[in-house]
Amino acid sequence: MSHRMGHRISTTITAPTVAFMTLAVALMVFFLAPGPAAGQAFWREDAPKIPMAPTWLAEKALLPPYSPPRTPEGVPDLQGVWGDPGGDGLSYLEDHEYVDITTPAQETFVSDPPDGKVPYTPWAMARRNEILAGLGRGWPGESDQRLYASPGSYCLYYMPDFSFEEVEIIQQSGTVIMLGATGYRVIPTDGRAPVSENAKFWYGISRGRWEGDTLVVEVTNLNGKGWFDSTGHFFSENTRMIERWKLADANTIDYEVTIEDPTIYARPWKINFPKRRPGTGPQASGVRIPSAVTAGAPRFEDPYAGEYWEVACYEGNAPSAASLRALGFQWFRGITPPP
Repeated sequence: MSHRMGHRISTTITAPTVAFMTLAVALMVFFLAPGPAAGQAFWREDAPKIPMAPTWLAEKALLPPYSPPRTPEGVPDLQGVWGDPGGDGLSYLEDHEYVDITTPAQETFVSDPPDGKVPYTPWAMARRNEILAGLGRGWPGESDQRLYASPGSYCLYYMPDFSFEEVEIIQQSGTVIMLGATGYRVIPTDGRAPVSENAKFWYGISRGRWEGDTLVVEVTNLNGKGWFDSTGHFFSENTRMIERWKLADANTIDYEVTIEDPTIYARPWKINFPKRRPGTGPQASGVRIPSAVTAGAPRFEDPYAGEYWEVACYEGNAPSAASLRALGFQWFRGITPPP
């Protein structure tokens, strides 16, 4: 089951539960796959590949220059609710074909390097492949070994996952506030000094500044215990993330994050995708579930399209974590690069 599905489910996982879920999935796929109802729950194998970084780079290159509205402080006004990248989100960071009903074919999130791959050093690539092989789900590149489950399976949230989810942006003088379903960020833009590098956090420490029309946010002090996706693409406590938030038009934020860490990456690399206002963009349809769009579900007006909802992953997560441990999975405690 994908990293994203793990965020949404808050039920105790037992052997009977797994058996029942497997049967339910099989029945729903058999009976519902041809129609729109199935698309609201699962992804169809014949769904077209979902666009991410390559498509957005091509689309962005054709956009005319945009002059954003300003706050009374004179900086670009980014306020409002902004959606996630759509598709299956961060289940699989790099380009991939259809995996299963939770993970459709999707383009890579990586915009640089041009090959769409995370540029690990040889040592770090070997560690990533070791993690991938030990996920025990039967996906490509995995074995029957059980090593780690995705940190998201334990209802843990971290950077840059927060920025990939729906967020509401509120601006005050010298501060940008981002509210999400899994937490919040208060980003000073007043030039204050960073905190000690010895302090480590799941979200790290964010410090912002304005460069022209772009909000630049440097994220440091990460604890290095999160993944970029559910397949073991990791970072470390040495990683620095530099986010760039810029209005590409009235309804679209061009979101880019550069990841720097010479201890595990051969070079800096980037993720890039659009964050859109609810109900806008080429895939807008008035539905909350992206798979329903792919399956051709009928349009309807969603009264909650302008809101983000709490991700109720915390209720019952202790028994779920115990079940993962009983299956042989370990808690991912981060990667220590060699000296």
